[in-house]
Amino acid sequence: MEPDEPNYTVDGDTTRLMGDYGASVPLWTKGDGLVPDDPEWLRRALASSDSLIDARSEWGNAMEHLDANPPLRTGEAFRDLDERARDLVSRLQQEVGSRFTITYKPC
Repeated sequence: MEPDEPNYTVDGDTTRLMGDYGASVPLWTKGDGLVPDDPEWLRRALASSDSLIDARSEWGNAMEHLDANPPLRTGEAFRDLDERARDLVSRLQQEVGSRFTITYKPC
């Protein structure tokens, strides 16, 4: 691989979805940490569809919005994010197949 060429490999076999302020696509791997939010990287490294990339970004933005607005942090708001996250995990697991195990750390 050339020095300026992007690395499309993922270390490990587990990817975790969890909210983190400042992470627009909040996916983490055990060995690499926060994965890049570049859509091309996500397509090549994780075989993500554009619709799932967009959905994860929307979820990450909703998490950031909640974090930045304490009055909005209700049980219902967190339950909604958790429900959306479980759907994302299911969709992501379908896309990556047996290559990775997808987990979720609830809000």
